[in-house]
Parts: sequence; C-alpha cells; structure tokens
Amino acid sequence: MVDLKTVDAGLLQSRYRLTKQRAAVLRALDTGGHLSAETIHERVRAEMPGVSLGTIYRTLDILREIGLVQAFSYAGSAARYEAALDKHHHLLCLDCRRLENVPAEGLARIAQELGERAGYRDLDYALTIVGRCGPCARGETGAEPDAGADEASMSMAGRNSNSGGNSV
Repeated sequence: MVDLKTVDAGLLQSRYRLTKQRAAVLRALDTGGHLSAETIHERVRAEMPGVSLGTIYRTLDILREIGLVQAFSYAGSAARYEAALDKHHHLLCLDCRRLENVPAEGLARIAQELGERAGYRDLDYALTIVGRCGPCARGETGAEPDAGADEASMSMAGRNSNSGGNSV
C-alpha cells in the first residue's frame, strides 16, 4: 500500500507536490500488477472523470523520474507501469504476456563489471527473461495474463512467440 504522506514528502523534495491526479495514479497502481497507461486511465477516471490520458502519461513520467514508478516494455510493446521501489527484473511469457517480478541478486555486480570493462559510467540495467510460462508450455488454456496487459501487447505475443529468438 502506498503511504501518501511519505510520497508527498518525496515529491516536495523533488520540486513536485502531491496533486489529486498523482495520488489517483498511485492508488490505481497500488493494486499491483503491470498496468498499461490506458488501464490506469480507466481506473483514475472512475474517481476523476475529467482526467485525460495525456495527464496520466505526464504523471507517470514524473513518478518514474522520482523513482516511485517503474515502466516495463519489451520488443516495441506498449509500456506497462508498476509502483515499485525495489530493483527487480522480469519474466515474460511470450504466449499469454504474463509478467512476473523476480529478484536477481548478483546482477548489479555483473552489470557494473561489464559496463566498466567497456568504459561506461552511470549505469542502469534491467533483465527481462522471455519464454513460455508453465501453463502455456504445457498447452493449457486459461493461463492468466498479467492484469495490465492490454489488447495491443496481447496481440504482439503471437508475433513474438515464433520470432526465432535463441532458446536456452
């Protein structure tokens, strides 16, 4: 659950304040999952009917900038957002678009070493492991996609699942 007092203090330190729209976006994300901007927009409009999709995108950009929201996108799919403060990585099913958070201890050290070896500084990194989830690999129907997967990213799954990528 999002502590809005802590969020407000963090926003003020970064020259922003906690507006009604920002609070509504954080509440929409508080349910968990990886949500599209359109899904967030629908949820926010339930309590603030006049809010525009543009306002949602601007708000998400600000919340990302100050570290309260993370965005995920893969292979040109629409970004999905989550309220997450911890560094984590993702498993993505190419069939049903299920997206799961996974910790990857030790990845920071590997990323740092690789970047420094190539002369890079101020590194950031993200790991996305793609494949087929257990139910999809077994051919089971009814595999649960991530709650925020919208139709555009779902249709992309069919195009990506046979893309000829490397299997491990």
